[in-house]
Amino acid sequence: MPDELAKACRTAQVIGVALLVSLGVYALVVYQIQRMHAPFGGFTPGVPHDLLRWILAAVALATLGLVRVLQRIILANAALPPVRRLHSAAVVSLALCESVAIYGFVLFLIAGRASDFYVFVALALVGFVVYFPRVDTWVERARAMEQGAAGRGIKPPGT
Repeated sequence: MPDELAKACRTAQVIGVALLVSLGVYALVVYQIQRMHAPFGGFTPGVPHDLLRWILAAVALATLGLVRVLQRIILANAALPPVRRLHSAAVVSLALCESVAIYGFVLFLIAGRASDFYVFVALALVGFVVYFPRVDTWVERARAMEQGAAGRGIKPPGT
């Protein structure tokens, strides 16, 4: 299982890196829009955006908090083998972190403030740092899952 675990972790890490690269692509798009539409005031100029800004900030913080809850739910699913649980939890976590940056990108498109985008990207990056898959953490969690399952008499499907 250690080889399978390392391979699954590596796959999750590649997905994480791809999502991080997409943050860079969003930043390039923000730059290009600012350059091509200078001065860029958003695609809905004149409309107050402060309430939307606060709502999206609250949603972003809630999303980052939700990551931990969803990880626990996924990791507790004894119907799946530990490797699949860990992989699923990692991909869901990384995707939710990415969504925080997307909130900022949408806010930039609506309101036109690049600083909004960068604040949300910074929050997303914090999430990536916290939730990025690490092999040593996966090994530790897989052992804990197997010990917990053995103690309750649970066997993975197909065994």
